[in-house]
Amino acid sequence: MLNLELEMGDWATWVGSIGTIGAFAVAFWQIHRERTARRTRDRHETWMRRREHVDRVSAWIHDGLLHVNNNSGHPIHDVLVNDGEQDVMRWKQIPPGTHRDEAVGHDGGTVHLEFTDIRGDRWSRTPGGEPVLINQTTSA
Repeated sequence: MLNLELEMGDWATWVGSIGTIGAFAVAFWQIHRERTARRTRDRHETWMRRREHVDRVSAWIHDGLLHVNNNSGHPIHDVLVNDGEQDVMRWKQIPPGTHRDEAVGHDGGTVHLEFTDIRGDRWSRTPGGEPVLINQTTSA
């Protein structure tokens, strides 16, 4: 049979102990949640720092001219521009803050741009699209 004749102090001890265990569980859950959010935020910030210069590089064709703009603060290397079917232009390096114009055989259209940044990462860009990391040669 169940003995419910505990002293009032014993009940208070049990209730207080259960409350303490619950408080610890909530605290550990919050710590885990904050740590996960911080790691996610740090990964996003690292990715955005890597993309900072890449977002400032673009290419397009207009009026028979291929325009390549490196508005970043660093040079880009091994630059390749193609129109989806064939290579349009290739440069070994484009210095920072440089805009290149080259005559091409057709008007308008979208171009695909590939280049290597100062870190040695190879990137791919299409007009209006997000930069895509093709390969990574250094750790982030």
